[in-house]
Amino acid sequence: MKRVGWIGVGKMGSRMSRRLLEQGYTLNVYDVDPTNIAALKESGAGVAGSPAELAKMSDYVFSMIPNSAVLKTVLEQENGLLQVRGGYTLIDMSTLDPASSLLFAEKLSEAGIGYLRAPVTGSTEYAEKGTLGVMVSGDEALFNEILPLFKILGNRQTYLGDAEQARYMKISVNLMVGVTMQMLAEALVLGEKAGIKWDDLIDMISDSAAAAPIVKFKADALKNRDFSPMSTARVAEKDLQFALDIAKDEGISLPLTALTTQYYAAMRLHGLGDIDYSGILLLNEKFNKIE
Repeated sequence: MKRVGWIGVGKMGSRMSRRLLEQGYTLNVYDVDPTNIAALKESGAGVAGSPAELAKMSDYVFSMIPNSAVLKTVLEQENGLLQVRGGYTLIDMSTLDPASSLLFAEKLSEAGIGYLRAPVTGSTEYAEKGTLGVMVSGDEALFNEILPLFKILGNRQTYLGDAEQARYMKISVNLMVGVTMQMLAEALVLGEKAGIKWDDLIDMISDSAAAAPIVKFKADALKNRDFSPMSTARVAEKDLQFALDIAKDEGISLPLTALTTQYYAAMRLHGLGDIDYSGILLLNEKFNKIE
């Protein structure tokens, strides 16, 4: 059985890597925050002192990290992954911009290291249950080799191409999720102003033709006005900005994305950046003088 290394065992990475550990894979982990590692260590995971040390212990190194800057550090720092040339594959499951990912691909190729882009769709709940959607691009033979592990992490795995297609796909999905939350917030504000009972309002929207799965998924939390973060407004702003950067480079227009990005930026500026992105409702209520 292949040896697995995991970089970044926060909210998502801890749940995902634990599933592999529970399926009998030898798991070693690395994280800059030792508190993230403690529970996995107690469950039998090994701990590496650096990315390079982790690479030497692994056939496959998975990463689930916040952004491109962090992955650049993981690769290029002293004792980074690029110090260990060949012998393993990096599978990055984070949401990164395609331009940075392409640069990483070139450096990894020069070092003889395999590379798959494998971002996921789904929250911490899906990560824990193994029901994430996994979108993958890179070498197709590597995808087929690692597919058994992807099937432990998610219940949908799609191979999209040999380059950065998975990055673009993930950003497209996140664009729709972010804009949908603003659309939902506006509908809720309209219903609130009309005096419709809160639970009835959410139930009717959730049962309508406009109810995407994410709307139904958020229904109970919205009823309880629970904005505990599954993914934060700050992350939503970052992901939508990726889409706008691509739009600028490609010369295309994304007006709804641009407007919604400003709403998430306003959440951050109003001290709401670290609550769940569905908390965009609170900003809409504030703008419309709804207590």
